[in-house]
Amino acid sequence: MKRTAGKTKKEELAAQIAAAVGAGREVAVETVDFSDPNRPRTCLEVDFPILPINQIAAIEGNAGKPIYQMSKWWARRRSSVFRAMLIAAATKAPDDESQAAKKVWELYYANHQAKGALKHLRVADPFMGGGTTLVEGSRLGMQMWGCDLNPVAWFVVKNELADVDLDEVRRLLADIEAEVKPMVMPYFACDGPGGEKGKWFRRKGDTGDDWKELPVEFDIFSVPRAERRAYRYEGPEIIYTFWGKHGPCQRAGCGHRTPIMSTPVVAIKTLTVSAWLDQECGGSTGCGATFDLEQHSPRMAPDSPLAIALDEPFTTLGEGGAYACPKCGRKFAPAPGALRRGEINGIKPKNKKVGLTLLMHPQWLAGCPAKDAQGRPYGGSVTDDVESTQRWNDARAAKLRLLEVRGTLPEQVTCPGTGVTFFTDTRGGNIPKKSHFTCGSCGTPQDVLASIAASGSKPQMAAYATQGFSRLRSEQGLPYSGRFFASHRETQRLNQAAAEWSERREDDLIDPAYKYKRYAAYLMCFAPK
Repeated sequence: MKRTAGKTKKEELAAQIAAAVGAGREVAVETVDFSDPNRPRTCLEVDFPILPINQIAAIEGNAGKPIYQMSKWWARRRSSVFRAMLIAAATKAPDDESQAAKKVWELYYANHQAKGALKHLRVADPFMGGGTTLVEGSRLGMQMWGCDLNPVAWFVVKNELADVDLDEVRRLLADIEAEVKPMVMPYFACDGPGGEKGKWFRRKGDTGDDWKELPVEFDIFSVPRAERRAYRYEGPEIIYTFWGKHGPCQRAGCGHRTPIMSTPVVAIKTLTVSAWLDQECGGSTGCGATFDLEQHSPRMAPDSPLAIALDEPFTTLGEGGAYACPKCGRKFAPAPGALRRGEINGIKPKNKKVGLTLLMHPQWLAGCPAKDAQGRPYGGSVTDDVESTQRWNDARAAKLRLLEVRGTLPEQVTCPGTGVTFFTDTRGGNIPKKSHFTCGSCGTPQDVLASIAASGSKPQMAAYATQGFSRLRSEQGLPYSGRFFASHRETQRLNQAAAEWSERREDDLIDPAYKYKRYAAYLMCFAPK
């Protein structure tokens, strides 16, 4: 694709679609008679628009999933690819076969149902899985059949294609949220970067929307579970928790537990930040250095130490628009009104991409003994009692430390907080070869499965990081769209969750009426009318 100056790849693709394709126009494509052994070839048998379809498939992969996908499905394929394949398989190839790929791309965004040119085609998918083929074929107006040996696949696809009352679904989802959210919210509430605190509110009466804000030090876990419905929360929330499986060393007299991680790398992201490029520390008192002035500091984990691996001078816009030269420290301030015009020294900001890598510190990767200082065994597996698991959570959290690296990741990096230097590739992990781990205490390599089996227990798991969302950071326009990573050093949520699970797993949570009443009601909305 020919690049246009000043436009991103996504913007160029959107412009190309609007200009060349004519999205939404009604078409009646020419198909072939598939019962004729001497039929003409289809576009799929001649050529395929791999480049543009690959580009929109990449965008689709990073976008929100369609609402019809009522459940996640392992190995779900990209809808854009299957739509293009179905169009290509149904469309007669042009006389000039070199135009086949272009023809498919021109038909991609067209309205195929209006004129019904494809409604006579019958398509069967005998291994339908998550139903991508059936959904996309139906959207094109084809007659679709599918089957699968997996009953979950059948259930997922049946409900994806069912006729539903959207208002009924929305009412039910709102009802479920009203019942479930207050019960689980204590386990998702968290602190945001820079000490951001969430707020808890208590309903003043038995019903209604009159709420009282509670003090910052309020502890939601002090509230009996049955009374949680009278409380609501506003603030940062946990999106995802990262867990590390541990291998118990079987060397006599050791028993040390080591995280089974191939490298210290937790996450890799490229964030976009607005920056005024190539600013100069000039004038009679300047050092002459050239640097980029970034509007915000692009960070994945703002509360973690930052190591700069990038040989690129930069500084960040401070309060009131002030900034300093990263080389000599000379202070600058933009001219009055310059920021309102989006200019500094006559330059407008541009989008700049910054590579970031989040690493786990070696002190956590070194693992943990099997017992505490008093000789009490640690838990951590699904079969362990709650008290030993809570001690395990506290012990593992005490060693947690994350390090964020800006720029191209070097082979070794030094943590600014501890001064510890460590490898950032497989040499920094605990897996010397496939299916093996090296004990973090005695250095003995051993087979993972054999070690866990010999221990007579399930593998121990420990939370080491969370990804959260802060609406405040999102509204401030900070890089990473309000999301952030943090080390999982706060164990209250984990310990309370372990206690509640231990209390209820053989009680109300095992009651079939409790387990399925909401799920059954939810499914009724998807029953064919």
